[in-house]
Amino acid sequence: MATADLFANATDINSIVQALTVMANASDVFFLVVMGVLVFMMQWGFAMLEGGQVRKKNVNNVMMKNMVDWFIGCISWLLIGGILCTSINPADFIAWWSKIFSAAPFLVDNGLELANWFFGLVFAATAATIVSGGVAERIKFGAYVLISLIITAFLYPFFVYLGPWGAEIIPWHDYAGSLVVHGLGGFLALGAILALGPRVGRFIDGRPVPILGHNIPMAVFGALALAIGWYGFNVGSSLALGDISGLVCATTTLAMAGGGIGALIASKKDVLFTANGIVAGLVAICSGTDIVSPIGGLLIGLIAGLQVPIVYRLLEKYGIDDVCGVVPVHGTSGVIGAILAGIFGMTALGGTGDVSLVEQIIASIFCIIYGTGLGFILAKVVGIVLGGLRVSEEEEKIGLDLTEHKMPAYPEESVL
Repeated sequence: MATADLFANATDINSIVQALTVMANASDVFFLVVMGVLVFMMQWGFAMLEGGQVRKKNVNNVMMKNMVDWFIGCISWLLIGGILCTSINPADFIAWWSKIFSAAPFLVDNGLELANWFFGLVFAATAATIVSGGVAERIKFGAYVLISLIITAFLYPFFVYLGPWGAEIIPWHDYAGSLVVHGLGGFLALGAILALGPRVGRFIDGRPVPILGHNIPMAVFGALALAIGWYGFNVGSSLALGDISGLVCATTTLAMAGGGIGALIASKKDVLFTANGIVAGLVAICSGTDIVSPIGGLLIGLIAGLQVPIVYRLLEKYGIDDVCGVVPVHGTSGVIGAILAGIFGMTALGGTGDVSLVEQIIASIFCIIYGTGLGFILAKVVGIVLGGLRVSEEEEKIGLDLTEHKMPAYPEESVL
């Protein structure tokens, strides 16, 4: 029955309450779907940002990884991940599996349960695709697919289960996922990068040799696409239209600006670092976006942006080849954002006070250990299972577009 008909036929208080409930459910479903689609658009942003930062011979490989992240994420989140993030009880998995073969259980409440499932899915896919940029240009496609599958089915949802969005076994404040999504993704990437090793020619006699990406405008476009999607990420984290917050919108915007400014200053006007600084600021504000002041949001973004080129060069110093800078942009920015939420969230600094700095620090340490440790172990195990983690040196020199996908990204150049 349509909502208008429910009101037209309402003759007592119970029927009016029923009509209002239907309206609220419909509004929340619409809100979650629209916000979720904005977050889904971030897959597009990641593809462009990463695609611009790799060489021409590896662009198709990056695009394929971002597409497959989504394909397998949908299935693994439906079958395992979506339940694991809230429960480890086998009975809950069995109950869910019995439901998903029928439409009937989801016809109540305007399908609100599935709208929430969809919103959780786009977050899980984001965490998985972060890893892609760090291990680009030398990992076997099949190995990456298996790693992504395990992240979305097990590693990410179990981390969610342990934290504030799940059973809160390890409590901290993380409104939109500075640690839950981005910190975890960045440190899973660090573990995989350490297991994989650097690209051929990236370090000679212990000294870093720059390997430039092929299209900086593409990367900048990707960063700006991510920024648009981030409004779905942060504002949508209210999970209900009635709880939507203008403060979240403002702190998200100001952190974005601060991140870009910070990276611009620290990198001495480097375009690519500045674009990544925008993303770093957005990562950092996720945790405290609902509890800090607008100025607090600006400062959080500024600090996150400042550290991007510094951490990237520190990784280089230790021979770590993070192709797209996902560790400073997502990993350390996520940790910085979580800790600064505990500082700028204090009432003395204009925050709401609903946060514990000690809990934020403990959670950040746990995220680093959990992500890096499991990322390294997962990559090593996948390499053993598949008979190798990375392509051969010859295949790497030719490029993964041809060796893995049999198609160059720019075929007209091959003809010429």
